[in-house]
Amino acid sequence: MMKYLFRAAAVRRSLLAPLLLTVVLLSDACSKEEPQPRFEVSATEIFLSGDASGEESITVRANRPWEMTYTGEDFMVTSTDGTASEGCVTVTPTQANDEPNRRRLGSILLHFDNDRQQIEVAVYQRPATATRTVLLYMPGQSLLRYYKENIARLRSAVNTDNPGDGRMLICYQPESHYTAVLEELRYDSSTGSCKTITLKHYDTFDTGKPEDVARLFADAAEEAPAERYGLIIGCHGKAWIPASSGALPRSRRAGGAAADVWTPAAGAKPTRSFGDTGHELDITELASVLEALPFRFDYLIFDDCFMASIETLYDLRHAIDYVVASPCEIMAAGFPYDRILPHLFDDEELRPQLGEICREFWNFYQNDWNTISGNEQSGCISLTVMSELEALASEMRRVVEAPKTDFELSELQYYKGGTTKLFYDLGHYVQLSCGDQGTIDTFEAQLERAVPSEYRFHTPSYYSAYNNLLNPITCYTGITTSEPETTEPYASDFRHTSWYLATH
Repeated sequence: MMKYLFRAAAVRRSLLAPLLLTVVLLSDACSKEEPQPRFEVSATEIFLSGDASGEESITVRANRPWEMTYTGEDFMVTSTDGTASEGCVTVTPTQANDEPNRRRLGSILLHFDNDRQQIEVAVYQRPATATRTVLLYMPGQSLLRYYKENIARLRSAVNTDNPGDGRMLICYQPESHYTAVLEELRYDSSTGSCKTITLKHYDTFDTGKPEDVARLFADAAEEAPAERYGLIIGCHGKAWIPASSGALPRSRRAGGAAADVWTPAAGAKPTRSFGDTGHELDITELASVLEALPFRFDYLIFDDCFMASIETLYDLRHAIDYVVASPCEIMAAGFPYDRILPHLFDDEELRPQLGEICREFWNFYQNDWNTISGNEQSGCISLTVMSELEALASEMRRVVEAPKTDFELSELQYYKGGTTKLFYDLGHYVQLSCGDQGTIDTFEAQLERAVPSEYRFHTPSYYSAYNNLLNPITCYTGITTSEPETTEPYASDFRHTSWYLATH
């Protein structure tokens, strides 16, 4: 195989890359007409990495010898002869792009010797500092099958525009609970599809250790520096309930009436709310990790059950600007990642784009849920503006101090099946329990600012693995509280949360 190496400069150079021709036998054996010129390339644009690493290629298909001329700088061009009808042009950057936007380095012109047909390929370089880096973190192994399907959906949506000048990273544990891999999804010009690049392999990684999670987040920013960062956590979620460590001792969390709270009903379909015990991180630990980072994730999407909980969100109020989460269980299929990918990187107006992610989630579970085997029409989601939570706590304090109204707990909208409900609709609870309408009104006005109603979406009912049923939704404000719960040790544990201490 012959190889031709060129360094691009401000001058034009030419390369003749002969390709073997296949003789076409016509149905008329006497016809010896020359076939019409045929020329194809896999892409007409090449996007080089901003940090001058790696290379990008395009495939050239032709039925006769072709030539290549090009102009530009800060890149090299390599051409190899291929099979009888296929060749390859590879472009490698030689300088990093320190400008804030992508730049055009030059162009490659592919043509036949008589110029009867030609194709121009533009060469661009993305900025070395991405517009946004998004990390999808999927710890644990019990949902590994679904993680792989999520990644496949993401890969199917990667193209020249998505993620654009952003970078899409994934960290998951395909081998064991104690190792992990950090990968990047990039568009491949030569195939017109997504390619996966391994950035780091962690030989020792425990998702239950805050220091390991902090190391991962720091590595993501180092490997893919950006102007802004977004985070998706897709795994198991139990809202504020303490996991394997944290402020509350294990002795206070075990046994009694709560022993079977997290046991799915017989025959239940998989959701993201159970499994991987012993490899969990408390929400207070996650908040501490995020607050200590030298950079900031401005949004966090929880692809986990029960995370739209006021006790959970209040712990995160200083660490994140916006949170997308569900007040109930999320089916094991998780988010429709192919649909939300464009919105992850559209920073023109961040809040509306996050609202569109909520809408895409709801739309999938409302209308297309049955395209995935074992799924249910169950999709509840909301967007929380974290800067409004301190004011919401102040209004909740007024609710707590106001006269009370008696109500039956069975009237209250809940979001978990089984005997122990744990998660109740916050807005509905205030409506039923508060005896002063003025206090209710001011609380609801602040709740609207904190959890905008235009970004609250729900299907008619939600599925819970804890009763293996679709449960009706009669009141929905997109966020829960555990205050009405009387089951121990949860009732006592609730009184140790930051939300309780701020409102009582």
